[in-house]
Amino acid sequence: MTLLELLYYKPDLILLDSTNCLVRAQLQHYKPLSPELIRFRFLKLFQALVKCVETNSFNGIIKFMDKVSDERYELGFEIHEVQTAINILEECLWKKILKFVDDDKQISAMKQVTRILCNAKMELAGRYALLSKEYIYN
Repeated sequence: MTLLELLYYKPDLILLDSTNCLVRAQLQHYKPLSPELIRFRFLKLFQALVKCVETNSFNGIIKFMDKVSDERYELGFEIHEVQTAINILEECLWKKILKFVDDDKQISAMKQVTRILCNAKMELAGRYALLSKEYIYN
């Protein structure tokens, strides 16, 4: 199985694991959210990641993270809470890669997922920095 096949054929396993891990993390702004809403949010991040894998481009994740960063910042989420959610998805993906992706494709798949989600976290950090400066100066 390739990374794309994993993403196409096993999204429910990835999303279920990610949702359960984030619920267990008990992060302040995620605690009041239902597992269904958390899963929906992971689905949107997951879809942005899939688009990046399909197109071999970071544009989808960067655009997505700009929107998410703005929304979460306005809702009072701490940056570490959002980054933790991204880290959880990455960890769950790595576990599924090790389980389902062909041995000779695993390292490449892990590197691709890490590059995409690293770009997501860098965009998150940059956006939060920009938003906090705007807050301070307004």
